[in-house]
Amino acid sequence: MNQADLKTDLHQLIENVEDKDILEAIKTILTKGASTNNNWFDGLSFDLKVALDESIDEANQGKTISHQEAMQQIKSRLIEHGYFDFAQYK
Repeated sequence: MNQADLKTDLHQLIENVEDKDILEAIKTILTKGASTNNNWFDGLSFDLKVALDESIDEANQGKTISHQEAMQQIKSRLIEHGYFDFAQYK
């Protein structure tokens, strides 16, 4: 896939996203990718920073799951919210 095709695909994916948190995360990634400031953490919202800190605390307490379980949970959520299309994998 060339760069132009990739941009077209990304644009279409973004157009279909209704979740504001996902859109804000994408904006943060793209904004930081275009800037010269490499400290991406500074650009995160307060709520996202708090959520990351809580996640780190949970991991430090051993409250983790396997990669396989995480991928299954993500897949289930994508399917639940209509972001995953099985037709493209048939």
